[in-house]
Amino acid sequence: MRLTILPLAIVTVAVYFLEPSTGLMKVIVDFDRWEHINGSDIFNMDKLRVRKFNRTLSVLNGTGILLIDLSDKYEYGLSFSRSAQGNSQYDAYPMKIASRPFCEFIKTHYREYQDYFLNFTNLPSVTEEGLCPFPKGEYWVKDAFIDSSKIPIVVPEGFWRAQTELRIIDTGEIVARGAMYVKLTKEYV
Repeated sequence: MRLTILPLAIVTVAVYFLEPSTGLMKVIVDFDRWEHINGSDIFNMDKLRVRKFNRTLSVLNGTGILLIDLSDKYEYGLSFSRSAQGNSQYDAYPMKIASRPFCEFIKTHYREYQDYFLNFTNLPSVTEEGLCPFPKGEYWVKDAFIDSSKIPIVVPEGFWRAQTELRIIDTGEIVARGAMYVKLTKEYV
C-alpha cells in the first residue's frame, strides 16, 4: 500500500494534537505591572496595582477615576510590543486594536471584549446602541486576570507591553497614555 503525502500529513497533525507528549501546549499570561504614563488631567490611575493572587497568578486591583466624559472628540486604541529576552528592549508587534473615535471604539471593540472583564469591574455594560459619551466616574477592578485560553497559541513567548493612547481627533495630540506589562509563557499539558 502506497501512502501519499496528504494522508501522511493529516495523520501527523492528528497525532500532534491528540497525543499530549508530542506537543499540545497551553499559554500562560501573568500580569507584571500597569503604568500611567501621562494624562493625569483625564485619568487618575494612582490606586491601580498588580498583586500576586496565588503562587501562579497575578491580578489587577484598585480604582481608577475618569475625570471627564469621553466622546468622539477623542480617539482610542491599543498597540502591542514584545521583548523576547525581558531586557526592556520592546519591538513593535504587528498586532493591535486600531484607534477609532472613542464612542465607536466603545460600541465595537469594548463591546466585543467586555465579557472578558465585566465580572471583575464596575465598568458599564455596553449594548448594540453603544454608550456615548462614556461617563466620568470612579471605576474599580477586583482580582482581574487575563483568560489565557483566549490567547492564540501562535503568539510568541516573551514580555509584552500593551500601550493605550487617547488622542484629540482634531489635533492628533496624545492626551493620555498607559501601558500594561505581562509575561507570556507556554507549557506542555
